[in-house]
Amino acid sequence: MSDDSGHARTSIDADMEAMVQLMGRVVRGMKGPGGHEDAHELIAHVRGAGLGPRHVPALMSLVLNGPAPVGVLARHMALSPATVSQLVGELQRGGFVERRPDEHDRRRVIVSLAEAHRDMIERFAWRRLRPLRMTLEALTPVERRHFLHGWRILVESMESTGLHEPGPGPGPAPGQSHGPCCHGSGDGGG
Repeated sequence: MSDDSGHARTSIDADMEAMVQLMGRVVRGMKGPGGHEDAHELIAHVRGAGLGPRHVPALMSLVLNGPAPVGVLARHMALSPATVSQLVGELQRGGFVERRPDEHDRRRVIVSLAEAHRDMIERFAWRRLRPLRMTLEALTPVERRHFLHGWRILVESMESTGLHEPGPGPGPAPGQSHGPCCHGSGDGGG
């Protein structure tokens, strides 16, 4: 058996470098105002209400999925209902969302974008979501599954290792498991 680990490591290192560069561009594109007036307007309103960047994903989710109860919104955002309830309360005090009783179940409350800011929020959100949609539309269904699989592995790896831990290290040695996030076995891996 020949030892290709040096070549594989070099290839992985080159791919990691490309990935870091691309992720930096994606993050800058998603977070930055991008010179668009709607972004500056929304950011100014959010800051003016004493809110911050952590509130924007809730607005984006409401644009993408429409009005929803807090529990459903929490599932869409992959956050706890308590956290989303707090975000929604702060957004409501800032005038960005409204709560109303569910017509079918008066015990539930539906969260929706406030009419006063709806157009501004939707312009902001779709300007940021459009490249994601265009990317997914450019891929075949099989390519989309692979693309999203890679993103899930990345997110699960980041969540399981924690970005705050010192030293990234070279990763597992040849023959060691990458953990459950990378192998779907669910047995705890590595």
